[in-house]
Amino acid sequence: MEIRFGILGAGKIAQKFCEAANGIGVKLQAVASRDRSRALTFQERYGIATMYGSYGEMLADPDVDCVYVATPHGLHYEHMLACLRARKHVLCEKAFTLNRPQAEEVFAIARENGLFVMEAMWTRFLPAVQEACRSVKSGEIGSLISLEARFAFRSTNPPEDRLFNPALGGGALLDVGVYPITLANLVFGVPNRITAKARFTATGVDGTAKIVYDYPDAKAVLFASIEEDGGREAKIVGTEGVVRIPGFWATETATLCDLKGQPLRTITLPHRVNGMEYEIEETIRCIAEHRLESPIMPWSETLEILAQTDQIRSLWGFRYPGENQSIFVDLKR
Repeated sequence: MEIRFGILGAGKIAQKFCEAANGIGVKLQAVASRDRSRALTFQERYGIATMYGSYGEMLADPDVDCVYVATPHGLHYEHMLACLRARKHVLCEKAFTLNRPQAEEVFAIARENGLFVMEAMWTRFLPAVQEACRSVKSGEIGSLISLEARFAFRSTNPPEDRLFNPALGGGALLDVGVYPITLANLVFGVPNRITAKARFTATGVDGTAKIVYDYPDAKAVLFASIEEDGGREAKIVGTEGVVRIPGFWATETATLCDLKGQPLRTITLPHRVNGMEYEIEETIRCIAEHRLESPIMPWSETLEILAQTDQIRSLWGFRYPGENQSIFVDLKR
């Protein structure tokens, strides 16, 4: 079944999406950007059939079946609602929405209209990540003790950039913190207790986040930053060994070691293109099978992760512009 994709937003992440789609022969039907010249550049570079200078024009195109939403986090909610009202399936970049209530509304409308929606959390679809998780859960490193995952870099972008703009959902938590959080959920599941600290930037968003997830017999220590270099590796520790995953959010490899750090087995599963091809293929498969959600990235997982990021922000007392205090009600674990 051919699914014709429309690209909503023409930034860097949309470039990776187009590269992956072209690499596996997926139809890129249209691209829309509020900057018409950027849309034209995208069309020419990636061989896209049609370009539009507004999102509404693209959503009115009957030849677009599914829209990949690649705009800043703070705009995902309104853009997904517009897609669903235009009766388009949706694949939306992480973070799916700013908070859980927004996501609940998106999913309710998708269910009502029989439309597929999925968060494009590509890490969950990577073969190396899936194999590493299978190895851990099969007991290859014994009983699990801890996980440490870090995604930290120093952004040189100006203060008005989306990373530092509260109105666009800026901050370390939703931009890179969701990756360590996702890995902790894949390995350990839902935490019993969350503690978190943040350092805020001059623009008012979290520049650095330190988060601890407590489980009955284990702990996950998570670190995210957009203002300092602090590593980009994950380490899972068990009673009989350790798994090291470099660049875990985008990885093609993972190494199982003994407790002395000596390698025992290396998982090597290279991307066919750039790693985004797997979520694209899952989207196509689910739409062809008339599914509303993916079993790999189900709605319940998106809602759970957002509940956790909501709780983390409640510990900081940090809300995005326009959010109501009620989103932090009944979040205690």
